[in-house]
Amino acid sequence: MRVQTSSKFAERPNEIMVEMPKYFLIYEGEVTEPMYFNGIIVNRKKLAIKQSLSLISVLRSLDDSSKSHPKYALKMANDIKYQSTENVISKENLYKCIVDFIKNEDLLNKDELINMAKIYIENYANDLIDRCEIDNIIIDIYKDNVFQNIASEIIDYLEIQRVVLDYNSEIDVINLIVDRDKGNFKPEQYDNLVNKCIENNIKLYVSNPCFEAWLLMHFDEFDNLDFDKLLENKRVNSNKKSRKYSDKMLSEIIGYDKSNLNFDIFVNKIDDAIKREKKYCENVEDLKDKIGSNIGILIENMRN
Repeated sequence: MRVQTSSKFAERPNEIMVEMPKYFLIYEGEVTEPMYFNGIIVNRKKLAIKQSLSLISVLRSLDDSSKSHPKYALKMANDIKYQSTENVISKENLYKCIVDFIKNEDLLNKDELINMAKIYIENYANDLIDRCEIDNIIIDIYKDNVFQNIASEIIDYLEIQRVVLDYNSEIDVINLIVDRDKGNFKPEQYDNLVNKCIENNIKLYVSNPCFEAWLLMHFDEFDNLDFDKLLENKRVNSNKKSRKYSDKMLSEIIGYDKSNLNFDIFVNKIDDAIKREKKYCENVEDLKDKIGSNIGILIENMRN
């Protein structure tokens, strides 16, 4: 996993410092949802989001970019809780962090650098690594003089990423944001996710059939949609590349492009979306079968 934030790894408070509660935002989707909530973060003052709240977008690692099922989002949430409680990181997650850094940098020897990390971690690292040992491991992997600068840069990068090892159960909240998507998410899987989130004190936010339903709620046209078609959310024609019903409706209203969301279109309509959401289903258990969303509740929680 990787965080979409410029905040440094939070130190525990002393007599003067007061620790800011953190809202971890974990998404099933990798594109639209992070762009939308990045807009929330950037416009937090305008949207009356509590200034004392630290909002942290948690994205999947690049190697996991194709894993869009809610079960993977739940695993990320549980990793944050467990690794913070135990003061460790799994060698799998450490390796993924290193790979994320290397793949995002303009380097000539990416494959060699990734392979060096893979060999070292597979052969020498424990399954769970104490967080105080992370820097030493990076230095050991890239101890060759040629790669010493790389080691330093990766350590700096991990200072940002290690915020996911700093979950405080007393004040922090982990929020899971997923689609109902009946085609990808079986009823028994949905029930299991709801129960697991309750058991592990993870807040679950669902849009049925998909996140685009919440986006559509920003506009008056939502009330006049064909809800049978929206709930089914099939492609508008037999072409596998054609838009689904929700995408098509958003495109007709705002020229929607899910890979390049223009948050400016939504920012002044969020209160309208919150009000409209309350006319439909907000209960997370009922969202299994009913049109609706509870994203508005998440935004209200950020305010209150």
